[in-house]
Amino acid sequence: MRVAQSLWGLLAEGREAAVFRFALDFCLPRVCALCGVALLPGERLAGKGHNAPLCEACARALVPITGPRCDGCGKALISETARCMRCRGQEYAFDEALPLFRYSGKAAELIRAYKTKGRRSLAPFIAAFVAATLTERWPGLPIVPVPPRKAKFRARGWDQVALLARELERGGFTVCRLLERRSSAEQKRLDRPARFANAAAAYRLKPGSCVPARLVLFDDVYTTGATAEACARALKSGGATWVAVLALAAD
Repeated sequence: MRVAQSLWGLLAEGREAAVFRFALDFCLPRVCALCGVALLPGERLAGKGHNAPLCEACARALVPITGPRCDGCGKALISETARCMRCRGQEYAFDEALPLFRYSGKAAELIRAYKTKGRRSLAPFIAAFVAATLTERWPGLPIVPVPPRKAKFRARGWDQVALLARELERGGFTVCRLLERRSSAEQKRLDRPARFANAAAAYRLKPGSCVPARLVLFDDVYTTGATAEACARALKSGGATWVAVLALAAD
């Protein structure tokens, strides 16, 4: 009954494209990328302009970070004020950092499904969160995606940050691919001091890059800030005067 009502409602509105998507969903049923529950044909998430591969319950569980944040790394503050313990005494080359989510719960599941399980169909849904934040906080600023390790790109065959950047570009955002990554050790296998040293040698500007004065550096997960720091330093060496960092989540 609910499916029939949805279909007739779309027909009454004259939305032929939506009817086609509805029929496609009916013939090729979709399931939520996180919990596996079956999605109704034509089901859309509120506020999203596409058929997102998540159910309403999982989408509602994606709660962005709210409340006080560290003015260094942008992570949520619990008992500290102004700066978290990790950032006290630390000076960063970037000027502002904003992770959208904590790397836990449904947000971590979402990023793992996209990043490690190869659910590329999640890119438009994730990019919509990023686009909303960019529009609200840094309207008009160009985006610089963080490049991947070459070994990881070869192993996976795609770059999750680059795919999101392309989605943003389709939405009218300016994307400047200014950075390149040299061969280096994998960051997650290193401690904090070693991460900063490793990252400092790993990122550089592409030759001949024209760097905007103000820009937003974009990455998937912010952990120690080593990658953001190295990329911000490279961008400022090329003429940037102000660099914000936007990440999907903070670990």
